[in-house]
Amino acid sequence: MQKKRSFLWGSALVLALSSAALAHVGITVFVPQVPDPAAMKMDGKDNDWGWIDPSFIMTTADMFTAGGEVVQKSDYDVAISSAWSPQPDNRFYFFIRVQDDTLRRREDDPKRAWNDDCIQITFDPDHSGGDFLGENLDQVHNATRFHMRVLPKPGEEVIYNSMLEYIDLPSLGWTMDMFEGKATGKDAIEVGWTLLPAGSADLSTNVTFTIEAAFAFYDLYGPTKAESRRHIFAPDQVTHVGVRPLDADGGDTGAKHQLYPLGSSTGQDQKGDQMPDYYMLPGEEGGTAVESVSWGRIKSHLDQEAR
Repeated sequence: MQKKRSFLWGSALVLALSSAALAHVGITVFVPQVPDPAAMKMDGKDNDWGWIDPSFIMTTADMFTAGGEVVQKSDYDVAISSAWSPQPDNRFYFFIRVQDDTLRRREDDPKRAWNDDCIQITFDPDHSGGDFLGENLDQVHNATRFHMRVLPKPGEEVIYNSMLEYIDLPSLGWTMDMFEGKATGKDAIEVGWTLLPAGSADLSTNVTFTIEAAFAFYDLYGPTKAESRRHIFAPDQVTHVGVRPLDADGGDTGAKHQLYPLGSSTGQDQKGDQMPDYYMLPGEEGGTAVESVSWGRIKSHLDQEAR
C-alpha cells in the first residue's frame, strides 16, 4: 500500500514541477468515485468509508505549512478522504479526522471561524480560475470558500460560507448546511461531526474530531439557489478544490499551523487557478481498491499534462 501512496503523491509533485510551462499552479489530486451514494450517511463516522483505498487519503505528511514549520503528530495530525458521485446524487464528499493537542473553539462570530481550529475548503467547480475573495458579486459567482468547525450551537451552521466576511449578502447563506434555522440538505450541504473525549470544549487537550460532509457544487454561486447553476460531475472531469487545515492551538492570534497540500500554493485561498486540480476517477467494479484501470488513467492524465 505504501508503494501506491508514493506513486500517487510522487507523480503529483512531478506535475507541480512542470506546471509553470502549463500556465497552471498546483498539483493533481485523484479522487475516487463513491461506490454507493445511498450507503453514505453524513454522521461524522467513517464506517461508510471502508471502500476507499488508503492511497487516496491525504495526511499531514502530504502537506506543508505556510510558515515552513514542521508539525509534530503529537501536536496536530489530519487525515482527509475525498470522493465524488455522478448523477442523480451528484455531490462531492469529505471525511476529515483531526487529532489535536489543544482545541480552540471560542469564536461566537462565524466570520471569525478561521481564528478557531477549523478546516477551510475552497471550490472552483467549473475550473475557470480567477479571484474569489468575495469583495463583489462577480467574485461570489466565481468560486467559494467555507470554514468548518465542530461544536455548533443549536441552529448554527457547521460549515460557514466565509464569502460573507466581505460582502453584505445574507441570502448567500443558502449555500451552508443551515440557513435561517433550517438544514439545507442535498441542494447545498449535509454534514455530521464528532468530538472526543465526550464533553470536550475550548482548551480541551488531546482531542479527536471528525467532519463528514456531502456538498452540492455550483458553477455559479448566486445570492439565491434560483440564481445559481448546479455543477454536474462526470468521470475524467477536472475541477478546482483547496483544503487548508487550521490549527489555532488555544492561542489568541489565529492559526498556529496553516497546512496546504504539497506542491500547491497558499494563493488557493483567494484565486481559483491556485487551487489543486481534482481529477474525478471513474468507479471501479466493487469500489474497494485502486485497480489497474485507475492507475492507467492516472498515468495517462499525468503524461498529457507533462507535454
